[in-house]
Amino acid sequence: MTASHGAELELVAVSKSFGAVLAVDDVSLSVASGEFLTLLGPSGSGKTTTLMMIAGFESATAGEILLGGRRLTHVPPYRRNLGMVFQHYALFPHMTVYDNLAFPLRTRGVTRAEADRRVEEALARVRLPGYGARFPAQLSGGQQQRVALARALVYGPPVLLMDEPLGALDKKLREQMQLEIKHIQRELRLTVIYVTHDQEEALTMSDRIAVMRQGRIVQLGPPEDLYERPADQFVADFIGESNFLEVTVRGVEGDVATALTDDGLDVSLAVGDVGADGTRLTLALRPERVRLAPASGQGRAPISLDASGYRWWNGVIEEVVYIGATRKYQVRLGGQLLVAQQQAGADVPCFREGENVDVGWSMADLRVVHKH
Repeated sequence: MTASHGAELELVAVSKSFGAVLAVDDVSLSVASGEFLTLLGPSGSGKTTTLMMIAGFESATAGEILLGGRRLTHVPPYRRNLGMVFQHYALFPHMTVYDNLAFPLRTRGVTRAEADRRVEEALARVRLPGYGARFPAQLSGGQQQRVALARALVYGPPVLLMDEPLGALDKKLREQMQLEIKHIQRELRLTVIYVTHDQEEALTMSDRIAVMRQGRIVQLGPPEDLYERPADQFVADFIGESNFLEVTVRGVEGDVATALTDDGLDVSLAVGDVGADGTRLTLALRPERVRLAPASGQGRAPISLDASGYRWWNGVIEEVVYIGATRKYQVRLGGQLLVAQQQAGADVPCFREGENVDVGWSMADLRVVHKH
């Protein structure tokens, strides 16, 4: 299958209003050639509207959209030469799989012999060789989604736009398709702009993620950066799961600051941007960074620091949820309720509701986040 190498796409101060509603607010974004970029956000954040403006199905109220330096703002969708995959496939039900794939080739004046070659190659790429004579109604949901992907790839677009393409699939098939799409993207060196509200999907597939909220990009970066260094409380809460501690700085000594939670829990954190005494902060702590150990009964005071740099407290397990590979615990430290997540295995202690435990974390695992 002939495919153009990915082209650079750029949005410059793009906005979109629907009457009095500002759906996309002054978004600027550069997508590199061959990059897999995901627009991630909750419903109503503006991610699909942004994608539809790139595709040409919505017109921008303000700003410019450029592909390889060429202005697309007033170019109709059929002349943009962009691949598009929708959540609900949008296959022609009265056409065979072959005709669905050949349709965009015919509109581009491709010969029958060349169309046959490209259709066969596209079906082989999505692991559906020999399915050309079937109709969409004869296919499973996963097979229909593969056909929709093949149709978007068959004419070699430089950019592939995908709007929640795996939302209708079951979890196992969705995870399988995530990897297949990523492999195809790398093999063809396509530029992909992918819309989803699924955080795990975004983390799995993306080179970079643009987190959107209320029509704006609130953080843009590689998955690891967003997960480990969220810009604010919204990002920390939306990507993965976080415990949030509201604290007041009580003192700084060397590289370590001491802070007190509203219910009296004394915590330590690296100085960084904690500010002066009396500063109010919100701290984020990922559940998998919270360690649990059998209650020692001695040697670990309510506040103590061990040799590995972990500070420990006495806590009580309030709830246990088994999730196969992991167990999720709700544990109470005085007036503070935290979520801890541990691997489930023969060599990992398993705790019961009501059990006393030691709870610890490294101060390096605390992140100062801004309120949203």
